[in-house]
Amino acid sequence: MIKEKELVFLYYDDKRNFLTKVSEKSLHTDKGFIKLGDLKGKRFGEKIETNLGIPFYILRPYLYEMIMKVKRKTQILYPKDIGMILTRANIFPGAKVIEAGIGSGALTTALANFIRPTGKVYSYEKNEDFLKNAMRNLSKNGLDEWVEAKCRQVTDEFDEKEVDFVMIDIGSPWDLIDAAHKSLKGGSRLATICPTFEQLTSTVFKLQDTGFVNIECMEILLRRILVRQGRTRPEQKMPSHTGWLVFATKVFISS
Repeated sequence: MIKEKELVFLYYDDKRNFLTKVSEKSLHTDKGFIKLGDLKGKRFGEKIETNLGIPFYILRPYLYEMIMKVKRKTQILYPKDIGMILTRANIFPGAKVIEAGIGSGALTTALANFIRPTGKVYSYEKNEDFLKNAMRNLSKNGLDEWVEAKCRQVTDEFDEKEVDFVMIDIGSPWDLIDAAHKSLKGGSRLATICPTFEQLTSTVFKLQDTGFVNIECMEILLRRILVRQGRTRPEQKMPSHTGWLVFATKVFISS
């Protein structure tokens, strides 16, 4: 049974769907409003009607929606890129992860989800407004206890050592590659995202000079398909270029 303060996903169609918590407030939509307190005691998969008698399905929230529905104050990493990051990084329950540049907390949401219950994400962000917004998003998703936020800019090194993964999401990722190398366990991976070719090449050359191997660069494209009777076709809009993903693995180099 659904309880007070539980996170739920209310679905009418692809445009009208809401990630919200059970409370005594009301959710207002163009199909009428829903008293969120009326969700208590219901089961996932049931319907609830607005005051206008329009039914919404009560669905279990899933990670995709938690990521896409963060309140944004920055560009976010999309699930298409996050999925590749999670499979090419050493992310597991109990992992220690450093994130440089929390943004709006989209990737942080995914990282925190997979390192719990005994891991920790250490998120560095120099913009206090971005950091507060990201932590509010994480709190709404019930994942803030696995994130330690640090409002400062790193130059030489991170506080944490022997970590399992480092994600760099800043405008000049090459500035933090030395710091990432100092903090990573041997054989563990770093990832970053570069919007332009110039950033990509500067980052890769720095990685090569710093003690990283197995360097991979890629772009992830996603195309959804509209299935209609007699007129199935790809959607006209698609999330294409969001950035070049770069992965690299730390090795020890002789001085």
